[in-house]
Amino acid sequence: MQDEDYMSQLSFGNDSALDALVFRYHKLVYGYAYRLLQDEKLAEDIVQETFLKIYQQGKKGCVPEQFKPWMYKIATNGCKDYWKKASTQREHCMDKSLEGMEGIHHIIDRQLERKWMIDSLNQLSFEYRSVLYLRFYQDLKYAEIALTLDIPVNTVKVRISRGLKYLERILKHEDREGVKGQ
Repeated sequence: MQDEDYMSQLSFGNDSALDALVFRYHKLVYGYAYRLLQDEKLAEDIVQETFLKIYQQGKKGCVPEQFKPWMYKIATNGCKDYWKKASTQREHCMDKSLEGMEGIHHIIDRQLERKWMIDSLNQLSFEYRSVLYLRFYQDLKYAEIALTLDIPVNTVKVRISRGLKYLERILKHEDREGVKGQ
């Protein structure tokens, strides 16, 4: 069954349709929210809010033309709302333990590279970071990203292009700093 069909089922009172959507998308939405917020609990809260809104809209009979971009739009707005809160202070937990990985150098190297990339991505503004995550981590097409973020497709293309250029500068700068520090 298509995602949009599940939304229709919600409007007819079939609450188990939400279970199918949660099963299909929970991990993806969580990964997206976590990458944007860098906090497991907040990411889980965003996921719950996202599926609650999907459920509420489904009960009202709302069936989006394209479910996936609509769902990511809800999650993106939840992340934006978090960032807009004046009292919000981001805390970075840079000390992640690598317990249990002694002797597995290739796994550690990949984890460190991944952390380096995510830390670099997180230096970008939200508008560039969100399009890059949606494109490269969530594998959305330009048109889907445009629907998700309520921006024109050309703006998506520009933000991806500029975001990649800014990311390249950040990575080159950090690479030079790493060479100097050795």
